[in-house]
Amino acid sequence: MIRNNMREVEERLEALKKRMDEKLESNDIQLDILSNKSTKYVIFLSLGNPDVRAKVVNASGNNCEKAWQKVKRSAIKLIQRSYFDPEWIKLDIVTNVEEWDFPDFEEYIKHVKRNYFRKGIAFDDEFRLALLEQEINGFSLIRSKQGQPQELDEININHYMKYRYNQKFPFYKNSYRNKKIYLFETMAFFDENSKIYELYNGELTNGIRKVHNLECELHNLIKKSASFLVNEVEENGKFEYGYFPCFAKRIPTYNILRHSSTLYAMAEAFEYLGDEEIREGIERGIDYLINNAIVYKEDCAYVVDYANDNEIKLGANAHAILALTKLMQVTNDYQYLELARSLGRGIISMQKEDGGFLHVLEYPSFKIKEAFRIVYYDGEAVFALLRLYDLDRQENWLNKIKDAFDFLIANDYWKYHDHWLSYAANEITMYIPEDQYFIFGLKNCHGRLNFIYHRNTTYPTFLELTMAAFKMVRKIEELGKEYLFEYIDKEFLLQTIDKRAEYQRVGFCYPELVMYFKEPGLILNGFFIRHQAFRVRIDDIEHNVSGYIHYLTHRLPELKESKDLTLTDV
Repeated sequence: MIRNNMREVEERLEALKKRMDEKLESNDIQLDILSNKSTKYVIFLSLGNPDVRAKVVNASGNNCEKAWQKVKRSAIKLIQRSYFDPEWIKLDIVTNVEEWDFPDFEEYIKHVKRNYFRKGIAFDDEFRLALLEQEINGFSLIRSKQGQPQELDEININHYMKYRYNQKFPFYKNSYRNKKIYLFETMAFFDENSKIYELYNGELTNGIRKVHNLECELHNLIKKSASFLVNEVEENGKFEYGYFPCFAKRIPTYNILRHSSTLYAMAEAFEYLGDEEIREGIERGIDYLINNAIVYKEDCAYVVDYANDNEIKLGANAHAILALTKLMQVTNDYQYLELARSLGRGIISMQKEDGGFLHVLEYPSFKIKEAFRIVYYDGEAVFALLRLYDLDRQENWLNKIKDAFDFLIANDYWKYHDHWLSYAANEITMYIPEDQYFIFGLKNCHGRLNFIYHRNTTYPTFLELTMAAFKMVRKIEELGKEYLFEYIDKEFLLQTIDKRAEYQRVGFCYPELVMYFKEPGLILNGFFIRHQAFRVRIDDIEHNVSGYIHYLTHRLPELKESKDLTLTDV
């Protein structure tokens, strides 16, 4: 049964058209499409809701009104025929078209970064067979197989043609070898339950809503993504680990380290939002950790990753401590303190004489499996011990932390530019504000700034890394140690932070993007990693939550009076 009656649907459609007409009349958009009179205007309507992949219709005409009436009739017919409930409606009008020889196009897409093809494709000059960029990526129509270069995937295209057009004749690439195809860009508007957003059409930001109050928008993203994580906690406390959304495939693996790190971010979200449902989700997750992963040897506790060869990972102990200490700090309920101490002793049992750490042990033998695995573990371990020291002021914790930092500094670990090292450097300066720790933290960030500023992927840890450096900068100013700024370009740091805070929105699972995936409701309000097949995994979300909380809490207040931030159309 259609929730919205057809009169309401028609009103929403006409409201979208009005926004399109206003934009066209403003001369902000210049149409640069084919000279063919019958395809002077091409309009797409995408109809979706959380339950099913969007249905898309399009039409062309020699004037805008004619194209609109044709595509509107097709949309209404689709809704009536399928009893489809369009909670979401998106309108695209083609603004620019490039003509390509098909072999040249095939060569071009070989070199496009995975899932970063950001234009639509029309296989004829009348747009009878035409696909939006979001359709192409949402159904994985351009992909690589077994390490081969990217290509049009005939199998996926034919499956999608059946879904989109109910097309019975097959699509063969060979039939286009001597033909032209057309790449196009669009201007788009999105209706979410009768609220209309204009969307960006930049190369990297294409399809994301424009906002005029970044503070409000980021607050809502934190709230929605934290709620997403709560909903992923099953009754027994285990997470639904993640999804590959093109075909709604659940990720079958599990990692107890990421289980705990996600709980840590949720504890930060609980502190920021005060939502008791978040606390309940965290406590279920902690119960699962305690009952299914923690073992003891004498007075030391360890987290065992049974899903990954019964490994005891230094980082897993660290993140368990981070989750426990953060929740205790926020709630003033110290029920987990003795467990956190035991886990801390487990970390110290893995510390070497030079201050560094062993990374992976075997269970149940506790033999060394890998002395070193990944640089993240060292920063995670030191940061966890610092958070434990914050609640439990035993000098032994601080002594071991100083030993660890001596090792990190002596071995130039700043060159790894790890955000956990940045967290740890900022944290230790709270207790020991010595220059060596500030210098380590600033160098850890500065050498990565240019890369972070220009990077097109939405690595969420970039914002965490730079925000930890930002806190050190402010602390340096408070202490009158401005001479330390020779180790970082402070103004470039601020520019980079603000750009990343805006840009990471392109990885949020907005409905205008997820409507083109199978079962959009599975990932709605999460965060995805585009270059990893749009993966939505609990740790992808937790890093965005943490970074945005730090940004809203510490950086944005300085900007509120100075400028109105919106996403740069790049």
